Parts: sequence; C-alpha cells; structure tokens
Amino acid sequence: MLLMNYKKILKKGEKTMNVLVINGSPRSERSSSMKVTRAFLEGAGWENAEIIDVSKVNVSGCTGCYSCWEKTPGKCVIKDDMAEILPKIVEADVMITTFPLYGCYFPGQLKCFNDRMLPLAMPYMDKDAEAGGHPTRFDLSKLRAAYISTCGFWTAEGNYDLFEKLFARNGREVNYKEFCVFVGQGGLFDEMNIADEPELKEIIDEYLDIVRRAGKEFAAGKIEAETQKLLAEPMIPREIYEAAADSSWEVNEEDEKATASQECEKSTDVQAAASDEEDSLIATKEMAATYKHDGKERVLEMCYTDIDKTYQILLTEQGAEVITDNFKEYTTRIETPYSLWQAIGRGEVSGTMALLKRKYKVLGDMAIMMKWDKLFG
Repeated sequence: MLLMNYKKILKKGEKTMNVLVINGSPRSERSSSMKVTRAFLEGAGWENAEIIDVSKVNVSGCTGCYSCWEKTPGKCVIKDDMAEILPKIVEADVMITTFPLYGCYFPGQLKCFNDRMLPLAMPYMDKDAEAGGHPTRFDLSKLRAAYISTCGFWTAEGNYDLFEKLFARNGREVNYKEFCVFVGQGGLFDEMNIADEPELKEIIDEYLDIVRRAGKEFAAGKIEAETQKLLAEPMIPREIYEAAADSSWEVNEEDEKATASQECEKSTDVQAAASDEEDSLIATKEMAATYKHDGKERVLEMCYTDIDKTYQILLTEQGAEVITDNFKEYTTRIETPYSLWQAIGRGEVSGTMALLKRKYKVLGDMAIMMKWDKLFG
C-alpha cells in the first residue's frame, strides 16, 4: 500500500520526462547557481521542470528518531512539506540539485533537506556497499541525478573535492564531471554586473551557451569531455577576478596603514608635493586625452593619496574632460599614490600585480579595469 502511495498512476498517453529541480540557494531564483541551472534546463529541453525552492518550503531538521525505519516505515513522523516532496523524488526520472558552495559544502538548509530523505532508505545494511550503507526502499534505478553549483573562487577546480568523495562513497566511482556543472567566478552572475557591463554580459552569455550544450549532452547521456573542459575554463583571468572580488570589500587594513604612512611622508617635503600636484593634473589630462569612447558614460575619479589631490575625468561620448572641483558622483574611484601611478604608466610596474598586492585600491565599478587598455590605449 505504501509503495502505491508513492508511485505515480500514469494517465493514458505517452509518459513525459519527469524532471525535478531542488534549488538549495537561500537567494532562491536570484541565485547565481539558479541562473546556470536555467541555461542547463534550456539546453536539455526541460524548461517545464518542477522546481522546489528549499528556502521557501517548510522542512524541519531530522530529529534522528528513526521512526521512518521502525514505527512508520518509509514515512516521516514530522508533519511538514517533506511528506509531499518525497513521493515526487521517487516519481522523478531526473533530479537536479542546484546550490552555491558554502564552506566547501551545501548551504545549511539544503543539508537539512537531504537529511530528511532518510525515509527513502532501508534500515538494514547494504552488504554490497564496500564502505557500508543502506539500500533504497524503492526502485530508484531509473532516477538520474545531476548537480549544478557556483562558487566565489576564481575556479571550481579543487574546491569541490568533498563532493567527488561523496559521489565515490555512494558508489558513483565515475567521472563526476559527466553529471555535474561546477562553476567558478560565481560573483560575475550578479544582476547589477550584468546590467551595467555589456562586455561582461557577452562573456557570461557565451559561458551559458556552453552550459546549454552541457544540458543537451546530459539529456542524451552524459556531459562530454570537450564540454567539461570548456566549463572548467575561467570566464575572465584570475588576477582580474580576484582583484575585483577584493576591491568589493571596502575595509582594508593594509590600505589604511599605507595611507597613514603616505600622509607622514607627504608632510616632510611640501615643495616636492607642490610640484607633484601640478604634474599630476597634467598627467591626468594626458591620460584623459587617450580615451576611446565605448558607448558608455562614466565618471572616473583619480585620488592621488601621497599628494592629497583628487581629479575627476568625465568620460562621455563627446570625449573626456578633467575637472578639479564640483565633483559628480563617481562611477569608479582609484585611490593610488601618484608615484605608483606614474611607475605603472611608464611600464615599470604591473598595474594588475600592484592591485593584487593592494598597493592601490579601486572602488565602485571594477569592470573598467578589465578593459583599461582598450579605453586608454
């Protein structure tokens, strides 16, 4: 009787693919992982998949009472939404679990959700499992599983080792990349980034096309090796991504110390500073003169911390204009010692490496740094 309650009674006609998506992100539909999942579903032709949003359903934590094994076999005694969700898992042909990487593992609510799937297992030990385990209560041999996740690191490689071990522990000693899409640089999928930067949107769209290709291949059997390779390639260079990620956090102890030190040094030579002030304005105007308009208006603010001078470059379709007062709200602000910016301009210091070493700081829209050479030559 219990098995009949779990199994779907098919209506007349051809059975369609039953795809279930478990969205484990606390950010729900706004999550980066769900953006990738949508592309995967499009490629597979599963746009009508049922999506269970773990952040919105009422699922309590497992209490470890084991009533589902002893008193009410296959049925949890907790009265919540899991009673309706478990039959859907049994009925599914494909179950896709999507989530962001938190602490190198599932988000807490998704871990809670997975714990509550205990009624699907039998209490006795699986003698065929090398490390031990429990067989499933129902025939889930037809159920295909896929996992889709984004993380905030520059690459997914090496950051999902726990899952590789988990798959092996469950007897899936295959190339996990055949059924997984693990994506680094998840921060690039932020809605504000995509909306504000057409070039970034183009990069992301190209990557999502690869994800669609992966979905199509998985629907046909498995994600092929060439597609796996393309999925593993970073969307933008590591140094640019990590610099952008670092600059998004405005609190920086090293910068504060550096600024204090620069203020002290500045006070020791007023005459040299006055000369630098004049030079800095000329240099900023020269930089503005090289500007090549890309269809977007910006306000670039240059703050030279060692000489206490700030200028703004208004980047418009008509060209670039340097202003010294009546400042507008900046789009991007670069806080740098003028001496360092001169060295970068002369090619003596790598601008990227100096940013990575936090010798200068970028606030606001970081994407301008990704195409600096195109804009300023």
